[in-house]
Amino acid sequence: MRGRTPLTREKAPAAAGVENDATASARVRALWDLRREESALFAARLRAAAPFWADRDASTLSEGALDDVEEADLAVATALRVTTTQAAALIRDGHVATAHLPRTLERLAHGDMPPSWFATLLRSVRDLPGETLSLIDERVAEWDLHSIAVSRFRRELRLLITWLTTVDEAAAPPPPESFRNVALIDTDSIAGTATMHIVGPIPEILSLSHRLDAAARSLQRAQRDALEHGTEIPFGLDGAARTTGMPLRRAALRYAALTRTVLDTGGVEVPPDRFRMNVVVPALTLLGVSDAPGMVEGTHPIPAPMARALAAQERTWYRILTDPATGMYLPAAADAYRPTAQMLEHLRLRNPVCAVPGCTRSTRRESEADHIEEFNHADPLRGGPTALSNLHLLCQRHHRLKTHRRIDPERIDPESVEDPPPQPPPQSHRPSAAHTTRESPSIAAPPRQSKPDTAPNAATRWRIGSDVQLLVDDSRDLATPEMVATLTAAWTAHQHLEQAREAARRDAEARDARFAELLREQERRRRQGLCTCILPDPTGQDIDQAHPLYDLTCRGRDCPNAPPF
Repeated sequence: MRGRTPLTREKAPAAAGVENDATASARVRALWDLRREESALFAARLRAAAPFWADRDASTLSEGALDDVEEADLAVATALRVTTTQAAALIRDGHVATAHLPRTLERLAHGDMPPSWFATLLRSVRDLPGETLSLIDERVAEWDLHSIAVSRFRRELRLLITWLTTVDEAAAPPPPESFRNVALIDTDSIAGTATMHIVGPIPEILSLSHRLDAAARSLQRAQRDALEHGTEIPFGLDGAARTTGMPLRRAALRYAALTRTVLDTGGVEVPPDRFRMNVVVPALTLLGVSDAPGMVEGTHPIPAPMARALAAQERTWYRILTDPATGMYLPAAADAYRPTAQMLEHLRLRNPVCAVPGCTRSTRRESEADHIEEFNHADPLRGGPTALSNLHLLCQRHHRLKTHRRIDPERIDPESVEDPPPQPPPQSHRPSAAHTTRESPSIAAPPRQSKPDTAPNAATRWRIGSDVQLLVDDSRDLATPEMVATLTAAWTAHQHLEQAREAARRDAEARDARFAELLREQERRRRQGLCTCILPDPTGQDIDQAHPLYDLTCRGRDCPNAPPF
């Protein structure tokens, strides 16, 4: 496939219609060069991530192989500062690119195609077998990628994939049932909304849509009848129907039917959540003094009006104390092997998601409280304490990874401890059946020294494998330092204003006292037969020149203000 007109760096300004503008032409060529560099970097990143693929093609992974996969995801996520989900996707793309699309990857490395084109190619062929991928790679690598337009690239790619998958039954796409999925894909903290994405076979999604429509129509009729007869309005959504005097729109009722009904699990018992859903709202926001946002589950900010509305609906509020300077959650002390309910709630604030860096799995449901330094059942004084400074919440996968010594956390104060050189991972051992955390040495060790349950700026240093280290600060209430800074600035301004007012009051009192003294001096001069004019103070500070007692024309005994002698 060839482009109509070859496109090169020199011809790019003409293709963009700016060949007569030297400045614009230079900018177009600079963008051309940057795009080629980005393509080369993207290819290098895919090649660097590919060796972390391990054995993921296997249909059933052993526990050791699954640990290899999780450790590889963590290593890549730590290096790139992304989530483990994003790291796993990059590793998968790197494997597909190097193993099945090497020729097209080489074109990418030479800057012949933009990174977005290669990303589109990866998404399009992700579920195809290796033989088909090789054919696609052979064809695409021969295209005139320098000169064709993006629309033609996408159209030709879709045509090629459709043709190859139609000819080869083995390359046919997987059945639609395999794509069933429900996922949270987006949140809008400004609007206070979130988006859920449902994917499934067309008949099933259409059936769900029809059932929601039927439910919305029935609810709308029921609301109309309730409004006419003054009875309770079903699915009123925060009293909106009663306020407006009209039934809700069907779109809103479809949402109500989907979110406010009991899910039918066919008799299978669904265990309750281990933790309640936390909505943390600053006290000043509750009082209406501030519009600082609230936080849902420690990860999703919501607007202040929504936070106040949610708080108003609850009968019970839980007070959370934070350090005014850092926003760290102040601990509720306890000392036992199993964390108390209060300690678990504190850990939920500190670890709304798994504490392992890059992991985004929520700790609300399936999480496990883990001792960073293992609790010594035989001699508790020589092991890790059951204290907030020695606890965190992990998802089940990463708890197992820590148990197998693939990752190793250490609690530190980041402001007082420098990063040491990388250390080899601890020796593998058989963990305790009751609890799996860092094991205390078998030799006699001195009893641990008592220390504060949490440091002002506590953090965890994670060692992943034998080489990768990452320092992760504890989650904290981000609104607290800002609110404290705002209040401190307001208090400082108030103090400055009060000081200015006090200085003005003292100046006024001093002027009044001087004026009274001048009046007494005037009376004394009058009794002595002198003129009653008052000459100004040499400094000009004591009395205003416009004052009636201020007279520059005084001539002593010849003054007309002097009494007769």
